[in-house]
Amino acid sequence: MMQYLTWAGLALGGLVAGWYASAWLHQRRIDFLQVQLKVVRQTAQANTDQARRQIGQLQAELAARPAPVRPPEAAHTPLPEGIRRKPSPRDRYGVMDDGFPQTAVIGDVFPPTVLMR
Repeated sequence: MMQYLTWAGLALGGLVAGWYASAWLHQRRIDFLQVQLKVVRQTAQANTDQARRQIGQLQAELAARPAPVRPPEAAHTPLPEGIRRKPSPRDRYGVMDDGFPQTAVIGDVFPPTVLMR
C-alpha cells in the first residue's frame, strides 16, 4: 500500500511541476508576443503620422498652385474624304471640377472568357 501512495505522490508532484513549467513557458511566449504587438502598433502609428504629414504637404502644395486654366476649345478641322467620325454623346462623360472628363466605358471591354484545353 505504501508503494502505491509513493507512486501516486510522485505522479501528482510531476503533474504539478509540469503544469508550472508549462505555465511559465507560455507566459514567456505571451510576454514576447505582447512586446512584438507593441512594436507593431508603434510602427503603424509612425506610418500613420508620416502619411498625415505627407497629405498635409500635398494639400498645401495644391492650395498654393494657381487655378488650372482650361485650354480654348479647338477649332473643328474637317477630316479627309472617306473618314467619318461619330461624335460621342455628351452624357457619357462627366466633367469634374479639375476640368478633365471622366473615362467612359463603351460596350464590352473584355471578351468573354474562353477555356483553353
